[in-house]
Amino acid sequence: MTDPAPMSQTPPRPFDPVAGALWMLASAAAFTIANIMIRPAAAEMHPLQVVFFRNVFGIVFMAPILFRSGFGVLRTKRLKLHLARGCTFLAGMTTWFWAVPHVPLVDAIALFFLSPLLITILAASVLGERVRVRRWSAVVIGFAGALLVLQPGAGTINAYYGLLLLNAVIWSLGALILREASKTEKPTTIVAHMYLWALPVSILPALLVWRDPSLEGLLWCMGIGFMSTLAHLSLARAFATAEASFVIPFDYSQLVFGALMGFAMFGEIPAWSTVAGSLLIVGAALYIARRESALARRGGTP
Repeated sequence: MTDPAPMSQTPPRPFDPVAGALWMLASAAAFTIANIMIRPAAAEMHPLQVVFFRNVFGIVFMAPILFRSGFGVLRTKRLKLHLARGCTFLAGMTTWFWAVPHVPLVDAIALFFLSPLLITILAASVLGERVRVRRWSAVVIGFAGALLVLQPGAGTINAYYGLLLLNAVIWSLGALILREASKTEKPTTIVAHMYLWALPVSILPALLVWRDPSLEGLLWCMGIGFMSTLAHLSLARAFATAEASFVIPFDYSQLVFGALMGFAMFGEIPAWSTVAGSLLIVGAALYIARRESALARRGGTP
């Protein structure tokens, strides 16, 4: 998965809504395929190894883009911020890769989309942003949807759902760091430092659980790295082609792709509670996105 995009980012013209929607759909499909590949990869090796190899192949596929910018892309005066960004990126990836093989795919994706709601909470409590009643109401509705997905008290609690909730918190923190870094840093600088810190740090935990990977396992990890890179590039193209407030709703097609691919690959059928909960989470997140976008255009306070 990836960090929620900044809601108020203004793209360059020309504005092409059809192209923007198609790029976002491509990104959603690529992310879903990458998530599908985590399961067979984790069956071959420990999730910590999968994280390491995903970083290896991810930077291999990103290398041509980064090298084209030259080594100057690494220049920064905000090294601590990049370190924090790399840590949240690695921690988010680790919790996600550990949990996804053990829960229905559509459930995992639905809980990931709690991130925009958590960003609202963190922005108010950590950054001191003013959040009005309507956005707080959307947050409450979104968390009601999360309870429907989790169904506490309905039976044995799956501890991996706890990891997914932690994952959403981590990505939300990462998104706030990304928001701050984006004020002064170029996107290529942010991506370069993200891998610069995440790749070497991911080696250490992987060594503790190391099993010699099979060729099949490496191919699955290569697929994850390729599809994730493709998804990130498509996401960037979507926001460069059309307004964020227009393309963001298409990102939630990951839920549809997740349900279809989960059924086709693993025979998973979403429960009614997952469907209802997902609708509440998505509706709340979309409201917050629209609200932030509208207020940003007017220069108002959310």
